[in-house]
Amino acid sequence: MYYSGWSSQSEMAQHYRQGWSGTTDGNHYANGHTYYGTKLDVGVGPGGPLFFTHYSFMGFDPHSLHDRFTKSYFDNNRNIALINRAYSIANPKHFAGYGPNAWGLTASDGPHGYVPHAPDERNDRGTLTPTGALASFPYTPEASMAAFKHYYRDLGDQMWDIYGPRDAMNQGANWISPIYMGLNQAPIAVMIENYRTGLVWNRFMSNPEIGDMLKKLDQVTTK
Repeated sequence: MYYSGWSSQSEMAQHYRQGWSGTTDGNHYANGHTYYGTKLDVGVGPGGPLFFTHYSFMGFDPHSLHDRFTKSYFDNNRNIALINRAYSIANPKHFAGYGPNAWGLTASDGPHGYVPHAPDERNDRGTLTPTGALASFPYTPEASMAAFKHYYRDLGDQMWDIYGPRDAMNQGANWISPIYMGLNQAPIAVMIENYRTGLVWNRFMSNPEIGDMLKKLDQVTTK
């Protein structure tokens, strides 16, 4: 089911993946292209929204997962985060506020509603989302800490309030999200703890059915 479903090579699956980035890069699940000097084994376009590296892996430890397409989903997730940051530094669309400490393109609130922001021509609209960088702590701890300090120390009077960081900002549009989104707050807390202690990863991965699943997946990885 993993190979016929999630990583399916069907025309419908290819069309679905292409819809995320508007390119054929990664539409066969495997990617293999290099972006900003970083090779991506798996990912839609140059990685898509960063939530691809967060939601599925809050409990499931990506260190433990490999398949026919990549030797390590942890390394692949890290590369997605590195590409996302490199894109923000390059800032090809010249949006205000982007830089080495201001990155994290992922799905969030925006000036015109909820958008799957991503490092590509189609989905970059000048909106940065704190959870993008902060939930990437296990993959890019130094870069994530630099983003955290920037969002809190430099922009805290605008971004921070009673429930922590507001969902997103778009400096070019002079816009700060009026909401806090639990969907984006949760990965920050969970992934920081996974970086600190591995607590949630360790608890989830201790379930016996997870070990059984990994063994079964490993048996078909090279077929």
